[in-house]
Amino acid sequence: MLQPGPRLLFALNEPGYFRLYGSTIVEMARRGWDVALVFDKPNRRGVDAQLPAGAGGSVRSLGALPDAVSPAMATLRLGLDYLRYLEPSFAEATYLRSRAEKHLPRALGFLARVKRLPRWVVSVAIALGRAVERVVPVSRAMLAFVREARPDVIVVSPVVIIGDGGVRQTELMKAGRALRIPVVVGVASWDHLTSKGLLRLVPDAVTVWNETQADEAVRLHRIPRSRVVVTGAQSLDHWFEAASPDAVPAFRRNLGIDDHRRVVLLVGSSANMAPGDSEPQFARRWLRALRASANAELSGAFVIVRPHPGNTEPWQQVDLGDPTAVIHPITYSGMPLNDAEVETFRRSLLASDAVVGINTTAMIEAAILRKPVLSIRDEAFAHSQRQTLHFGYLSDDREGFVATANSMPEHVVELERLFTHGPNLEAADRFVGRFVRPLGMGQPATGQLCDVIERMIPMVPGREVSGPASTAEESRWTPSHVRTGRQ
Repeated sequence: MLQPGPRLLFALNEPGYFRLYGSTIVEMARRGWDVALVFDKPNRRGVDAQLPAGAGGSVRSLGALPDAVSPAMATLRLGLDYLRYLEPSFAEATYLRSRAEKHLPRALGFLARVKRLPRWVVSVAIALGRAVERVVPVSRAMLAFVREARPDVIVVSPVVIIGDGGVRQTELMKAGRALRIPVVVGVASWDHLTSKGLLRLVPDAVTVWNETQADEAVRLHRIPRSRVVVTGAQSLDHWFEAASPDAVPAFRRNLGIDDHRRVVLLVGSSANMAPGDSEPQFARRWLRALRASANAELSGAFVIVRPHPGNTEPWQQVDLGDPTAVIHPITYSGMPLNDAEVETFRRSLLASDAVVGINTTAMIEAAILRKPVLSIRDEAFAHSQRQTLHFGYLSDDREGFVATANSMPEHVVELERLFTHGPNLEAADRFVGRFVRPLGMGQPATGQLCDVIERMIPMVPGREVSGPASTAEESRWTPSHVRTGRQ
């Protein structure tokens, strides 16, 4: 008789996160694990969307996390989410601070009058918050939920959502600690450690894409470096797969693009980064500037505008008024995208001579496919460029790869230079190697992440205790590979 496999409880904000962790869930099942999924918002994508594509019989959904957090602990966690934006690293992050302020409980409304705090004060506040978490017992409903699920390992992502979702996921982490079940926090995206809430507890492991995020976890979230494990970006593994030889010709034929015409692709940003109709308004200004270029290849280029899948509404009634400019696609089936929609985007990137964006992961995906990427610092997007930390990772002169202009005329000159002299992709290649695949370009990150999860198994027996684990207990039952920061 076959022994049952180890049990994994995988907690996600909502099923749309399958675009980030679907490959990991499927691979863990393939390795023989029984995987139970639980969500903060299980029906966000429809009642039939609670399993990732390719999931077998050993993957099941448990529905929603219990709504089992005391008002006092919710207030503490939301307060810390705001306080983190008061330290000097976020001095210019006005937009991020104001967004966090919207979630401040009424009892902590006075904090909104505080605009800056020394780093040591924020560190003390975080330490005190974690001390309170250790003293206050876990909610009985969350403990009962975890006991019933009986996992050997818990993976939670993203945890840093500001609001009820992050508060509940933190309670799940706390229940795992109380029951001595190893807890892994997965950093879901490249901006999550700088643009969202705080990691309010210290888990057994925090998996990050690269050393940049490892530094963010230590410096901004006060996570010991020994608990941070670099795996690469598992959500971007599929971009390294080879495309079919006829992909680009078929795509060009489908859109009626002449064989010798240049293609420029404008990739849209999320509603947070490009709110309202700011992006359609920008696209019209940008398109006029391209058409006014003295470079015939640029002025006559075929332009594709690809709206962000989560920000299509502003584009529905837009007419670009240009016969060689299209909005494609204008709608999507939902999130995560289906295979055909992902392939359409891949082909649009491959067919492009230049990719332009404001601040979006699509710019990194273009770099993986070795396409030149450009951007413009525009006042309409000051909140998503100047007032965020992660845009600097793309545009930094030393470590970034995006040719970032300070004005529309400067941007046009950069495009003209690109069309005249061809691309220099050395910076993009270095960025991809450092930021996306730091363990080796031939090492898919999905396998690396799964390895980390599997190595969490060797824990001391008899792990269930009656209350929250102490700091000393955490240190005792943390696997050695996590304590050393090595896989």
